[in-house]
Amino acid sequence: MNYNDAAFGEVYTIDLSGIGRNFLRGLKKLFWLIPLLAVSVAMLVCVYAREKYSPRYTAAVTFTVNLDLASDGSIYEDSMRASQLSATFPYIVTSSILKNIIAEELGINELSEQITADNVKDTNLFTIRVSSDNPTRAYEVLQSVIKNYPKVAETVVGTTHLNMIEESGIPAFPSNPVDYRRLIGSGAAIGAAIALFFIVVYAFARKTIHKPDDLIQITNVKLLGLLPHLRERKKNIIGDVRKRAQTDRMALGYMDDMYKIRTRLNKIMGYSEIRTLLITSAIPAEGKSTFAFNLATAMAELDRKVILVDCDFRRPSIMKMLPYSAGTVCLNDVLKEKEKLTDAIRYYDEYKIAVLACSKPLEESSEILGKRAIGSILEQLKEEYDYIILDSAPSAVISDTIELAKYADGVIYVIRQDYSRVRQIQQGMEHIVESSRAEIIGCVLNNVRHMPAGYGYGYGYYGRYGRKSYNRKNTGIAANQVD
Repeated sequence: MNYNDAAFGEVYTIDLSGIGRNFLRGLKKLFWLIPLLAVSVAMLVCVYAREKYSPRYTAAVTFTVNLDLASDGSIYEDSMRASQLSATFPYIVTSSILKNIIAEELGINELSEQITADNVKDTNLFTIRVSSDNPTRAYEVLQSVIKNYPKVAETVVGTTHLNMIEESGIPAFPSNPVDYRRLIGSGAAIGAAIALFFIVVYAFARKTIHKPDDLIQITNVKLLGLLPHLRERKKNIIGDVRKRAQTDRMALGYMDDMYKIRTRLNKIMGYSEIRTLLITSAIPAEGKSTFAFNLATAMAELDRKVILVDCDFRRPSIMKMLPYSAGTVCLNDVLKEKEKLTDAIRYYDEYKIAVLACSKPLEESSEILGKRAIGSILEQLKEEYDYIILDSAPSAVISDTIELAKYADGVIYVIRQDYSRVRQIQQGMEHIVESSRAEIIGCVLNNVRHMPAGYGYGYGYYGRYGRKSYNRKNTGIAANQVD
């Protein structure tokens, strides 16, 4: 939905589909807030009502009022006097004159009880109610009203007689009991509404990347491509997807998109003579490690010598993605100068790549990077390999990436759709640009589950290529869920 600002000539776009997805995400993430606030507000309302509760007792009497009519009164005159009585009775009962008489009779300065009166229309049937915080006092005032009313009414409508029909007596229970069921319902509804309000605010405030246009709005970095979401499986990720690609069109589509990214990268790297690529993301779980592996295998298919280096020293994951390989020497040992570099490199003929990975996290990674040990290792690798793919830590949360970027020729930023915040992405990119000579040559929008109408990002055409395309390329592509 677009809104034009005539004064400034700008167009503001509201992505309703994105807001809707954010609302659903917020509803899923913050669902616990609804019952929590519903229960909390309901309890607060009940506690408040209990603390502020003041019981009121109501004594009532129902009777008929008869006029002492003259014998020669006509029917018309009787009817007029009855109508006059109906109009004046409530006024007389609630008048200050009657209240003063009652207060004097009871021996008090001022009457605080509430007196009300009403009648059944077109009849002489009336009801008087007296409400007080003391049940006995309510009954005493009612009896005084019955006793003194004729005296006050005589000057207005003449002599009257009260014929009592029903009397409540001294009230035993408050007339205004607390309706906790209604309060709980109202409080729960208010609490749920407040929770939904917070979720709506979350939906509008949560700024993430939903589509390629969002990247254009926050950065001028080139979009290299989009990679679709693939559901995880409990089996070995790489081998599983190799098999899935023969029958699963989504896996085949993922592979095809990966080759498109490789083609674009080849052009960029050819012009800029880039050999060392650093792969990073803003925050964990965006799929950068899996993308680094897939990119390494895709580049290796071009008969290039490629090595994948696991530089996410705090959360290494490359070894977990690969099948078992003989050998105990890892990058950890080389960085600590305990072993030779050549003994730590492992070769995987199935994927046509070499891997230099960590076997366990390095708590002192910042100290090791500060000694430029990794720089010496990368210089040695350049003599042997055409391309070096560095899988690094997230740039927005860990400083290791900034040190690594000093040794890279280019950086690829992996952004998971509708995941990391725009602020986190911008912050991570700024850290790299401001602290190193490396250029961010492109972004990859990963784990794409949905695209707005008009982008044409579908997978129906993958079926045309079928198994022949897969057999011709014959590669292994990992699912994009591993970071």
